[in-house]
Amino acid sequence: MNQKLLNLTLLYVEDDEDTRVTLSNVFRLKVRNVLVAKDGAEALEIFKNNVVHFIISDYQMPKMDGNELCKEVKAINPSIPFVMLSVFNHSNLLIDSIEVGVDKFLHKPIQSKKLFSTIDDIYQKILNRFKLEKSTVCLQEAEKIALLSYWDINLNNKTIHFSKEAKELFCVENKDYVEYTDLADRVKKEDKEKFIDIFKYRLYENSNIDEIVSIRNSDNKYIYIHIVAKKWKSSVCGSDHIIGMFQDVSHFETQKLRLLKESQNDPMLKISNKKFLIVELESLIKSSKRYGHSIGVIFFDIDNFKKINSDNGHLVADDILIELANLIKYDIRDSDNFGRWGGDEFVIITGYSSQESTIEFAKKIQTKIKEKQWPLEIDVKISMGISFYELDDDVYSLIARADGKMYEAKANGKDQYCY
Repeated sequence: MNQKLLNLTLLYVEDDEDTRVTLSNVFRLKVRNVLVAKDGAEALEIFKNNVVHFIISDYQMPKMDGNELCKEVKAINPSIPFVMLSVFNHSNLLIDSIEVGVDKFLHKPIQSKKLFSTIDDIYQKILNRFKLEKSTVCLQEAEKIALLSYWDINLNNKTIHFSKEAKELFCVENKDYVEYTDLADRVKKEDKEKFIDIFKYRLYENSNIDEIVSIRNSDNKYIYIHIVAKKWKSSVCGSDHIIGMFQDVSHFETQKLRLLKESQNDPMLKISNKKFLIVELESLIKSSKRYGHSIGVIFFDIDNFKKINSDNGHLVADDILIELANLIKYDIRDSDNFGRWGGDEFVIITGYSSQESTIEFAKKIQTKIKEKQWPLEIDVKISMGISFYELDDDVYSLIARADGKMYEAKANGKDQYCY
């Protein structure tokens, strides 16, 4: 006796009492839980009120025959294995049985070897289905733990399927059909071009997709998601596909940025230092070469700062630097970077602003500094130089041009900006 079958429940349906008693006892040699019904109508009620793993039924019965029972059962649960027993062997009967979903047709009188072999086959199919269901559930739970969701592209017709979790991530779960453009609406402005470029071009260029973008979640807060993708061929239909993953990596990215800023911040002013500004500007230049967005650099220092330092002492000069940094950093947007280049020299990088808005921002800062009440009523003013990214620029040529414009502003009388 195969001990593995002990936990399965069989529903056996037979209108002939002698046959029903005999075969039900035979079935119990393989299956511990055997439920018995004398016709299709009674069997359907038993099926609805019990956990049944497979059904073996006679064909010709009063009230509801085997095919009618199979049709009702499959409407409730299409995956239930259904074996039909019959003294008839007509082709029309076989066709009708196949159409309603009968999985196996056995001709009476039944040979015990063939019957047990059929039960073993059914058990193996049920076991495989349980394993698949368990794997699916485990995978779904693992995806939740890892904050994963997936998407798939059929390269034959370019259609994209987004999983339920992916739709939820981008707050479009109410849509039956989703385009990548629907998702792009929630991507952060400075990452939107990159996101669209991935789904519009790069996936089809056999590019290695390994990117992080920021999106607004259901709470309208920005989170970081990691996008990865790989090409594969379906063994079933032979189609080429691209399978991709979205993973919420906000925790890791936030920690990474915090540690990066701690290591690359000016300890006194609590703003970026020169090293961090160089890294950020290099990243922006790389992005601009691909996506074409503008980059502006505002380079400035405090006019006559050496005199302020010598007349009032280092502590007062440090207080002025701290207050100046605090005054500016609260006006800096998320897409901008502000830091200390060295001494009383500062740099603001405007990564996605037009030239006009960068100039207006520089004017705003200069006015705020001029109008502020400074310690000991010291008259604090700044000279500013502005440069904009050109195709042959690197970090240092872009900074040098802004630095040169600052000295031009000083030569023109200080307390002004040049570009």
